[in-house]
Amino acid sequence: MHSNRLFLLLMFSLWLIPVLAGNVFAGPPFVTDDPEPVEYRHWEIYLASEHAKDKDGWSGTAPHFEVNYGALPNLQLHLIAPLAYVKPDEGSSHYGFGDMELGVKFRFVQETDWLPQVGTFTMLEVPSGSSSKGLGVDT
Repeated sequence: MHSNRLFLLLMFSLWLIPVLAGNVFAGPPFVTDDPEPVEYRHWEIYLASEHAKDKDGWSGTAPHFEVNYGALPNLQLHLIAPLAYVKPDEGSSHYGFGDMELGVKFRFVQETDWLPQVGTFTMLEVPSGSSSKGLGVDT
């Protein structure tokens, strides 16, 4: 019971800091995800794309495949395999396999009437795209 009170005090303190600090702003690249992993032995499969325009031209994925699998209770494995493109305002356009994303989502606190779910989603970008063609990061 003592640990529940301590946790609630910590959560309240974290909430109180921005209130006392005055103006606090959050925005890109602020990224969040829910702590709930895919159910044990279940799959999520997505087909999606991303597009970006900057001063140098266009880039993105068209498409990318996202696969999530509930490998263990409260543990999800994650993979994004993209087909990437770059279309600079000047120079050659390229299309091909991009950098893969691997991840593990782990929920370590279950939701109760008094506690929210808490988890972590650690990701790693694998340099599998051609950096010389602009389809991946330099290594």
